[in-house]
Amino acid sequence: MLMIALVITGTATMMIGGCGGADSASADTETTAASSSPSETVAAGGDGAALAEEILATFDQLVADVAELATPQPDPGVLKPQLQELYDRYETTMTDLNARYLALRDADQTAFQDCNRYLYDNRPQHVSVKDNALSDPVAHYNLEVGDQELVSLLSKRPVELLDIAVAQN
Repeated sequence: MLMIALVITGTATMMIGGCGGADSASADTETTAASSSPSETVAAGGDGAALAEEILATFDQLVADVAELATPQPDPGVLKPQLQELYDRYETTMTDLNARYLALRDADQTAFQDCNRYLYDNRPQHVSVKDNALSDPVAHYNLEVGDQELVSLLSKRPVELLDIAVAQN
């Protein structure tokens, strides 16, 4: 974990320092890597990437939980209330993550930028995994059952919950 944080911190330093020329970027990277203890890594923005990882891991767990409920393709009357209950629980979690996200924005702009950079770089892959994991249930409820409300609950609602975690309002 420390190594990952060092790599992320070093990359962020190079990207930020890249505007000042190669010499300043390499000096900043060497200083960051040489002087980083775990607490210094967190202070240097590691907590931004860590929060982004936590947000995406929560999203991944949500998708796994949805897939567990939807893959057996139960009757829509059974699945809809189960999904709603699950989404209500995750909405609370995502709202809590959003409070931490906004607090990071107010406390440490560099860490907040690291968080957003990590989300920008990794979110599409996580959403793609969601699409793949839920493709069979979505196809079933769309093509065989014709329940568009349930299709929306499966395809759109998980992403809407992810959006709650990273809302900046």
